Amino acid sequence: MKFLVVSDTHVPTRNRDLPKRVIELMDECDGIIALGDYVSMNVVALFNSHRIFYGVHGNMDEPDVKAYLPQIKRVRLEGVDVGLCHGWGPPWGIKERILNLFQEKPQVVIFGHTHTPCDEVFGGVRFLNPGPAEPGGTLGVLMVKEGRLTFEIEELPR
Repeated sequence: MKFLVVSDTHVPTRNRDLPKRVIELMDECDGIIALGDYVSMNVVALFNSHRIFYGVHGNMDEPDVKAYLPQIKRVRLEGVDVGLCHGWGPPWGIKERILNLFQEKPQVVIFGHTHTPCDEVFGGVRFLNPGPAEPGGTLGVLMVKEGRLTFEIEELPR
């Protein structure tokens, strides 16, 4: 399966629209994983119209978004235990703060908030961050096949 992974779109407060590439990949991917700071429920509704959508809210989301989506979510992708969380606070210590939200450590955590893409291991857990899905930012493409994950970061044009 192929997933578009996005975070920190900030539409309409910081960015007017979603980048064109995000819309293109929505059609190419089997599912969407979105990690908060959509800001508007309109963006959530667009992602939620896809046949597979996993999402959590972020710290900058409007109250209706926070009421609709959870702070954390756990999903199983072809046998891989994945935790989703936007994150909060300063970038230092964010991985530990996120891990503390889960009763049991997932194999993989996908998060946002820092506006910095990453693919690294912390505390025995693989942490993935697609970076900000905005002009000049980044997005992620997650491939899951037979219990193995590959994660690629794609830069977006300005």
